Amino acid sequence: MMLESRWMTITLAVVLVLVVSGCRDEANEQRAERATAVTLAWPEWRELERLETAVGRLEAASAPAVAAEASGRVKRIVRDAGESVSAGELLAELDDEAQALALASAEASVRRLEAMLENQRVQVNRLRNLAQRQSVAQDQLDEAETMVRVYTAQLEEARARRDDAQVNLERTRVESPVTGQVQRRQVSAGDFVSPGRVLFELVAPDALRAVLPLPERLLEDLAAGLSVRLSVPARPGQTVEATITEIRPMVGTGSRNVELIVAMDNPGQWRAGGSVTAQVVLDQREGLVVPLASLVRRPAGQVVFVYDGENHAIERPVQVGLRSSDWIEIIDGLNEDEAVVVDGAGFLTDSARVEVLRWLDALEMNDEGES
Repeated sequence: MMLESRWMTITLAVVLVLVVSGCRDEANEQRAERATAVTLAWPEWRELERLETAVGRLEAASAPAVAAEASGRVKRIVRDAGESVSAGELLAELDDEAQALALASAEASVRRLEAMLENQRVQVNRLRNLAQRQSVAQDQLDEAETMVRVYTAQLEEARARRDDAQVNLERTRVESPVTGQVQRRQVSAGDFVSPGRVLFELVAPDALRAVLPLPERLLEDLAAGLSVRLSVPARPGQTVEATITEIRPMVGTGSRNVELIVAMDNPGQWRAGGSVTAQVVLDQREGLVVPLASLVRRPAGQVVFVYDGENHAIERPVQVGLRSSDWIEIIDGLNEDEAVVVDGAGFLTDSARVEVLRWLDALEMNDEGES
């Protein structure tokens, strides 16, 4: 009786263990089959740009120095530093008394010689008429004609002196050679100046150039004609499209940078001497991109999870290229007809079961990339 009771107890214990074990296996199986909620997106082909950002400075493409072309004392200052001027507009006047007197004297000489020449021509005509009637000797006519030639030469010389005096008088008017702005005035009323002395420094704001430093390592990727997008802090949202016009070959000894020169028209209110931010387009190509959130790091490296169409996600190692804050280029490891997991990708393992919440209609990604 006691032995039978013991066997019944053992049998019940075994049955209980089997029941508990089966329930635990069933719970584990259910837990293993639980799906991760995800969103999916198709890869997309896009035009990509490899960009390099640089912060440089703006310079005036034309900054002429206006120098005195005549000697004299400054009589009047017409334009001062900071004022805008047009080409040909008066900047200052020099004392022109000496030049005006020289011009008046030269004009008087011209008028005197014109009268003498006219009188001599009349004399020649009279002598020619007399010579036809043999009433005058031929040598008198020859002498009169010679004097016409002498007076003609003297008149030409006098007119040249008059023109020179006129130029000297005009040089007492200091005029702007360009339309721009007076950057610096280096003379005051009453100063005596000589030819060659700089009186004003001008800038022509309509034409600017951006000087951009870039690392020496990019020298092989740079070339004249590459596209550049420029912007300044004072005009947020305003972008100027231009191209590289010059690459200065010398590498800076301190910074190890090369300098790019970008010539451009001033779009309005950009100032020489200010800073400028540039995005240099080093390369343009078509590439296959996916949302940045779909890329995760695993022991195998960088991977995406490809949806197999049957509620499972397959781990796929990929090689990546350009990226932005929203997207990343897939160079190798993914086809355009393979959907990838976006939201939820970081929680997956290879062949994990997934539940698709929705498909993304389009990749919400910006157009700027970087290497």
